Amino acid sequence: MSDVGLRVFFQKLSQGRIMAKGEGDALTTMAMNETAVEKAAAAGHTGDSISTVFATPELVYHVLQNIIDVNSLSAIPSLCLVTKQFQKTLSSDTLWRELCLQRWKHKWGFVKRWERALLELEESKHKRTMYWMHKYKSEEIDAERQLITGSELKELVFDFRYWIGNPTVRDGRIIVQSGLIESASNQLRFESNNDEQTNEWWSAQGVITGHPLRAEDEIEWFLHEESGRVQWGFVPNLWPEGRVRRLDSWGWEIRNCNVVMRAIDTDVMNNNKDEEVPLRAKEVDNQLWKDLLDDLDNIPLRNNPTVNGFLVTAEIPRTYLDQFTM
Repeated sequence: MSDVGLRVFFQKLSQGRIMAKGEGDALTTMAMNETAVEKAAAAGHTGDSISTVFATPELVYHVLQNIIDVNSLSAIPSLCLVTKQFQKTLSSDTLWRELCLQRWKHKWGFVKRWERALLELEESKHKRTMYWMHKYKSEEIDAERQLITGSELKELVFDFRYWIGNPTVRDGRIIVQSGLIESASNQLRFESNNDEQTNEWWSAQGVITGHPLRAEDEIEWFLHEESGRVQWGFVPNLWPEGRVRRLDSWGWEIRNCNVVMRAIDTDVMNNNKDEEVPLRAKEVDNQLWKDLLDDLDNIPLRNNPTVNGFLVTAEIPRTYLDQFTM
């Protein structure tokens, strides 16, 4: 919508001729009562009808909270041109705090992210302006970060799954089931050890606990923070190199050609105080792996082996084939 169009829109809105989104996603008429106009006049506001009617901060916020959400942020620059009060409200902590809540609530790590933001605000409330706007921006930037530090890695708990599962027979065909369907371990951790040395090949190291392979010898891990390369296994015979990547959910994933691990949001079960029905473990599990499970397809195995004239296939995500050669 052009700047002129916006001004026309709010002129009509001020006259009660526009329907705006109300509570419960219902549409209610935005009727501007005489009290609001009288308050604006008493405050000495002059100018066109837009500035007069929308002079009170409460009224401006009431209007904007029904227009602006995390999916319509691109409209903010144009809306700031409507009036000075609009500009002030659109940069206010009240509005951006709500936008942060909307944006983060369904992202991985919400509870800790929200607690950190509140603590940071409390510690610097007399030093920062437009805190929530800047916090929204900084978290968006951090969500694009693909590299993890050793200290961050040690704080996470991973759900560990194999790409390939066990074979089964369906309609006379042999199908290798996906290992993604069931967790091999949901308590895998990258722990510290007594040896904290680093070199050109790794910047952090330690031992893995909770691995599905219950071995007497320690399974060691090595992380190169600058490249996101991570490797683990029994020294000196380590398993294939893995890569760290950030998910759209803002969670963390480590994958190699054999396995894939995703960080569990350990606070998600407690993040349901406003929900009528608390999240069950199965629902959390489905959310964590939904993209890969939805992408499963029956792929013929390499060299096209057959049984009873039928190709042997494996349930593999298409995205797996984009990165690894079978």
